[in-house]
Amino acid sequence: MEDILKRLGNVEADVSELKLNVNTVMATIPHLATKADVKDLRTEMEIQFGSLRADMSAQNGSLRAEMAARETAFIKWMIATVLTAAGLAFTFAKFVH
Repeated sequence: MEDILKRLGNVEADVSELKLNVNTVMATIPHLATKADVKDLRTEMEIQFGSLRADMSAQNGSLRAEMAARETAFIKWMIATVLTAAGLAFTFAKFVH
C-alpha cells in the first residue's frame, strides 16, 4: 500500500509540473503569429523587396552613366597628357639637336 501511495505522490507531482508547463504554453500562445500574420508579413516583404529592386535598378543605371562619363573624362585626360608629353619631347629634342 505504501508503494501505491508513493507512486500516487509522484503522479501528483508530475501532474502539477505538467499544469505549470501548460499554463506557460497557454500564456505564450496569444503572442504567437498566425498564418494570416505570416501571410501579411510575406506580402509586405515582397512589396518592400520589389521597391528595393526598383530603386537598385534605377541607381544601377545612374551609376553606369556616371562611370561612363568618368571613363570618357579619363581617356580625354590621358590623350591630352600623351600629346603634351610628346610635344615636350619634340621641343626638347629640337633644342638639344
